[in-house]
Amino acid sequence: MKLAVLMAAYNAAPYVGDALASLLQQRTAAKLQIIVVNDGSTDGTGDIVRAISAQAPEVNLVETANRGISAARNRALDEVSPDTELISMLDADDLSPAGRFARDIKHFTDDSQLGFHYGTTRMFRDISDDRLTPDTSTGKYVDLRGVQLGASLMRKSLADAVGRFDESFVQAEDTDFFFRMFQLRPRIRVVDDVCCYYRRHDRNITLQQDVSDRFYRRVIFNHIKRQKSGGAPVPDGFFDFRPFNSVDWL
Repeated sequence: MKLAVLMAAYNAAPYVGDALASLLQQRTAAKLQIIVVNDGSTDGTGDIVRAISAQAPEVNLVETANRGISAARNRALDEVSPDTELISMLDADDLSPAGRFARDIKHFTDDSQLGFHYGTTRMFRDISDDRLTPDTSTGKYVDLRGVQLGASLMRKSLADAVGRFDESFVQAEDTDFFFRMFQLRPRIRVVDDVCCYYRRHDRNITLQQDVSDRFYRRVIFNHIKRQKSGGAPVPDGFFDFRPFNSVDWL
């Protein structure tokens, strides 16, 4: 199957090479199109991606002025090939677990009606020497199911139906996307398999708590309005924030 992986990158020079390597190690699982939108970075992110793309034709670099993550995600959507069957996403500072796509794509080939596959996320601080996996020996990691586009895999037809990311969202654009997807009532598979390694560091945008709170309140308000108009409910377990293993990592 042909899989497009969308990556928005802003000042991600310390991490983007690892992120791309974690995807390229899975190039036998699908015909990959990795679309990196360099959102006006000033730290050499574009140079790193350009060097990798020169050796890996799967990687396509798009350079834009800085417009924010929602606009960058939409620009990546614009570059998806028409014959693409599946779409996933990965942030430029995160990692894709080895074998993830081979394992998860099979669910779509086995079930022609499946629209969306969603797993858990391993949140970590320290990386192993191979630069592709979390170093779990430190105890600074936790497996959970949270809001993470990197843990998703969807049919392109579903992504097209959901539509573009709301560019007025500085944060929570992923949650807004999920809630709008629910309204289409696709067949969703929720699993406990780890589908994304989320790197926790001092520059995570989600650490801006006041900004996060403001946009998440807006997402919830919009969802409540849809519910009052007969909108679709949240699938069971989709936003189950319980940790799957509890460790002293914060």
